Amino acid sequence: MIGLDTSAIIDLFRDDPALIRLLEQIDDTVVLNQISYLELMFGLDFESRHDKSEEEYYDSLFNLYSVLPLDNISCKKAAKISLELKKLGKSIEQFDCTIAGILLANGINKILTRNKKHFENIRQLDVISY
Repeated sequence: MIGLDTSAIIDLFRDDPALIRLLEQIDDTVVLNQISYLELMFGLDFESRHDKSEEEYYDSLFNLYSVLPLDNISCKKAAKISLELKKLGKSIEQFDCTIAGILLANGINKILTRNKKHFENIRQLDVISY
C-alpha cells in the first residue's frame, strides 16, 4: 500500500501530468488519510464557487478510496516522529508528522508526495516524489 500526501491529492485535482504518469506506473493500493481531508478543508473558501467544485472533488475522492483514521496509536506515532525530528534539528509541520504517523501505525511505509523535503527525514518512510 501507498499513502497519498495532501500535496498529491491537490495535484490529482489539478490533473498534474507527472503525478498521473507515476500513478499509472505504481502497482500498489492507494490509501488516503483523515488528516489530509482536514488540511484540504482548511484550504477552502466555502463561499467561493471555484472552491465548491474542489470540495465536491475531494468529497468524492475520499468516498472512493480507503481513508485511514486518526486514532490513539497514530497520535503516539506522530508525536514520536515529531520528537525524533526535533532532536535531529529537522522539524516538520505537525500535520505532516500526523500523516506519517497514521501511515506507519497502519503498516504503510510508502508515501507519495510532491514535497519530498517534508518527509525525507522520517527514516521509516519510503518517500516517492514526482
